[in-house]
Amino acid sequence: MNAQSDIKFRFNPSSAQSSKVLGPLESEIMEVVWEQGPTTVSAVHKELREKKDIAYTTVMTTMSRLAKKNILNQDKSSSSYVYSPALRKSDFERYVVTGIINALLEDYGDTFVDCFVEVLADISPTARARLHEAVCK
Repeated sequence: MNAQSDIKFRFNPSSAQSSKVLGPLESEIMEVVWEQGPTTVSAVHKELREKKDIAYTTVMTTMSRLAKKNILNQDKSSSSYVYSPALRKSDFERYVVTGIINALLEDYGDTFVDCFVEVLADISPTARARLHEAVCK
């Protein structure tokens, strides 16, 4: 499977960080899985229970849905399913940003480019230098 072409996400610009593309609980679960590596529902549930009251079945259902969206891999070979991230966190973030930029370019074309150029006027000098170096290669 080419995970990057099969991952499903939505974009909500008013949410914070990974919750922009994942639901709040999905985001919390992914943070735990990215931190732990291959893990079980029980281990994720235990970690989340330290912060809030949450049912085991809620965690199990959410992790199963993340697997159906191809965000988590699900290994069914042992008695407990073992879940692992389909992509490292940094790769997931790059995948999402690239997908959003491509969708904006496709849907809005020149309007997106004009807005992007306006936004770039407000970036830090360091970021501007990195962008200039990348564009001029």
